[in-house]
Amino acid sequence: MEAASLRRGGPAAYAQTVRETIEERSRVFWIVVGLTVLGAALRFATLGAQSYHHDEVVTAGRVLGHDFFKTMDVVGYSESAPPLYYALAWLWTQLTGTGEVGLRSLSALAGVATIPVVYFIGAELRGRRTGLLAAALVAVNPMMLWYSQEGRAYALLVLLCALSLLFCIRALRNGGRRDFVLWGVLSGLALATHYFAVFPILAEAILLARRRRGASLVGLGIVGAFGVLLAPLVIKQMSYGHAEWIGNLTLGHRLWETAATFLTGETADVIGRAERPELAAVPLALCLGALGLLALRGSREDRRAALAPLIVGATAIAIPLALALFASDKDYVLARNLMPALVPLLVVVAVGLTLPAARRLGTVLAAGLLAYSLGFCVWASASPELQRPDWGAVAAQLGEPQEPRATVTWTLGEAPLRHDLSGDAFMVRAGDGYHWLVGEINFVSIGAVPPPPRALLGPGFRESGSEKAGQLFIRRYRLVGPGLAPLRLRQLRGARLNFRTNGVLVDGIGPG
Repeated sequence: MEAASLRRGGPAAYAQTVRETIEERSRVFWIVVGLTVLGAALRFATLGAQSYHHDEVVTAGRVLGHDFFKTMDVVGYSESAPPLYYALAWLWTQLTGTGEVGLRSLSALAGVATIPVVYFIGAELRGRRTGLLAAALVAVNPMMLWYSQEGRAYALLVLLCALSLLFCIRALRNGGRRDFVLWGVLSGLALATHYFAVFPILAEAILLARRRRGASLVGLGIVGAFGVLLAPLVIKQMSYGHAEWIGNLTLGHRLWETAATFLTGETADVIGRAERPELAAVPLALCLGALGLLALRGSREDRRAALAPLIVGATAIAIPLALALFASDKDYVLARNLMPALVPLLVVVAVGLTLPAARRLGTVLAAGLLAYSLGFCVWASASPELQRPDWGAVAAQLGEPQEPRATVTWTLGEAPLRHDLSGDAFMVRAGDGYHWLVGEINFVSIGAVPPPPRALLGPGFRESGSEKAGQLFIRRYRLVGPGLAPLRLRQLRGARLNFRTNGVLVDGIGPG
């Protein structure tokens, strides 16, 4: 009947139906829709604007560049993460391709989907106002934006951990069997995405077991089954030691970096730049103000509402920290590994900023935090200074090799640069035991740096040009006269390029 009337009435009847549908929805519904659209715009507008970073090249090339079963096998021996994200990414990229937009769009969708989930978490805890602010904080959080544009598992991890927290809270409140089952399934899927999901899941399991001991058994059993299935893979991957490099960085440095990164995204080591803690000072002060309001002005109900997400978020950080302090071989503390704590902590901030007893001050602090975060997201999306290095521009300017050549640059830049070069480029190390002969050496640095000492190059090399490639700088040297010269690998790795460590990439070359 309705379809027939629409056909008879034409566009006017259709417009009337749309208006009625809109009017049936509450104002809160449309605010959540608006926040979700805002989050989608931030994530998708610049999705392909940046070159692949090191880990993304690993995902696109080494892991996904095979048939499905080979991909799962590669995950087992080359990654330190479980397989769910890679299985989904393989299926997804069969439709979208493994280019920047195709691969990253899966993470972007997960990041967008997290926004309404966080609204429901806040609304369950302390009402719609808290839910709206929590969703807004997630929509414009720079860390969430960064990893929603990363071809890795972190955005999916955050989404599944947020869903796990939502059904944990619902199970604590209602105790329905469906909530416990969904909590178990979603927690298991989070664990199958990233092993660091185990820490918030552990906190949630303890909360459920204490409050709903009998009813929680079904959910706990589902999570336990996931754990048993993943255990052989965990043991296998740990034997390779892929994540042991994390312990080479000081723990204090990584903790401070985590605090800053949670509020401003990746602005330091991941993009090869020095730390800029001043960028995080304002949002950190505003978040501490929210916690202060909760402690000083919050009612018993307010604090009780914030308790579950606070326990979950704190546990997601505290247990990895304790492992790092007391078992140095289990030190995996890193901002992106701790991302399961981000949503719970933002929910706690939202509770603190929506207290009925501090509505005016909370509104001012919330407006400041949202304005700063949104402004930072726009700045990061527009400024190459806050983005992944543009290895694509470097590859385009280097062009095809006319003779055997070496390119000296950041260790984490070798893989993306190799990915963007169309030739058969490969990474070399002094310990490989080969002697390499080249006629050209290029240095790629963050910003312009002084020319390298002659001792690094060897006799016969002369500077042939220099140019900018976004925030990167290329300095070229060519061998004067015929023939090729030996490559001084150990000396070249010590070049001053404003990166933490340097590597050497060669193309158009073979072992001598």
